[in-house]
Amino acid sequence: MDEQAARDVVLVRALEASDDVAAMSPDERRQASRTAAEMARWQATQQRIAATDEMFLERRAGLVLDAVSGRTPWVRALRRSPWRPWIGVALPVAALVLGAITEQIADRQHVNVLAFPLLVLILWNVAIYAVLLLRPLFGRSLGPLRRWLSGAPKPSSAVGDGLPATGQRFVVEWHELAQPLYEARAGRVLHLSAALFAIGALLGLYLRAIAFEYRIGWESTFLQATSVHALLSFVLGPAARLLGMPFPGVEAIEAMRMSGGSGGANAGPWIHLYAVTVGLVVIVPRLALSAWAAWRERSHASGLRLDLGTPYFRRLLAAFSPRTGRIRIAPYSYTLDEEAIAGLGAIARHLLGDATQLALRPSTSFGAEDAAGEGLPRSEVDVALMLAAFSAAAIPENENHGRFLDALRLASDTPLAVLVDLGPYSRRLGAQSGATDRLEERRRAWQAFASARGLPVACVNLAAPDLGRVEAELAPALGSAA
Repeated sequence: MDEQAARDVVLVRALEASDDVAAMSPDERRQASRTAAEMARWQATQQRIAATDEMFLERRAGLVLDAVSGRTPWVRALRRSPWRPWIGVALPVAALVLGAITEQIADRQHVNVLAFPLLVLILWNVAIYAVLLLRPLFGRSLGPLRRWLSGAPKPSSAVGDGLPATGQRFVVEWHELAQPLYEARAGRVLHLSAALFAIGALLGLYLRAIAFEYRIGWESTFLQATSVHALLSFVLGPAARLLGMPFPGVEAIEAMRMSGGSGGANAGPWIHLYAVTVGLVVIVPRLALSAWAAWRERSHASGLRLDLGTPYFRRLLAAFSPRTGRIRIAPYSYTLDEEAIAGLGAIARHLLGDATQLALRPSTSFGAEDAAGEGLPRSEVDVALMLAAFSAAAIPENENHGRFLDALRLASDTPLAVLVDLGPYSRRLGAQSGATDRLEERRRAWQAFASARGLPVACVNLAAPDLGRVEAELAPALGSAA
């Protein structure tokens, strides 16, 4: 999915995940799904390819945003990418010109080889390479300059004055998805600009050297000729070998020592050495890094990947290409009544689409935990998730509830999660004093129990399930099932 299509889809997901239905009614969303399905299939027919989920999502997002943008101005603003392509041209050109006009040597008669501007350029770029190598150790968040260059939003909940919570959610989610793209885009522009700045500096220096004679030498309070020779041979020696030039010896370096502003030698050979060194250390690596970043940018911009296994996308895609799937329910010492089964059905359809069915196992009785996995298939292609169902009326214990979960894990490769029905315990507590606190305490106990075993857990009243909360709590298990 390309950048704009992915941006539209993520924006629509943020809109539909909010409680604000003023943007679009459920009927309008269903109509958008039907129209998008027809458009995706027509597009596939025209291109003589199979219709894909990405085609459907792209078309649907466009329809939704076309309808919403007229009513909600901030949606229209967020839909536009803040990336300004002209920056990718203007900044490198400006760097080339800046390099040409700023590579000035104040005293053209006497230049200190130890303070040569090109030496500073070399050292600066070497420092940048060191930072790039160490950067993965300290995270890959974009700095202000890279964020401005690439058009990346601030990865913060306080994204802008007047932006509603839905817009802030989109900004955070989009930044998480597109950060590799933004990083590559900023890297391409910065590396190319650095290479052109160095090229401009060399061009400016050579053009001025035609009209002026530069005299080069050195002076230092602390360094002697042997130290200066060692330093210069380390920095410029490879260039001298590449050019086939003999590098000056200690005696020649001593003779270049300036005293009282006089002395030195013609700077021509040294300019050539610095130019080759700048080419090897700055221009060639920066151009290579820019080309690598450009390839990564194109790859990310044309192939942003959304996790289509999440409940949101599963529900949408059920309208485009219905998939009959199942969620397996494995109760423990708990009999599911009609209300609970109806609640489980609503959860299954919300998580995986309207065609999802329940696969109920008989309740495992207390003391029969080790036999919980008997008859359970090792792998079931059409089962996306297995829910171990418990009643909150029981206190979780490793000796029985834990053994039950272990048996399910050993018997099946299907992703496993814990579902705790709060309804029976809530009805038992009734209107007793402190009932709310006790129910919350029991919820925390089950959450801690499941967390200790590395399992997602949803605590819900199956008679009236909070579908949004269940989706958020079971998302890790559904992600592994995608």
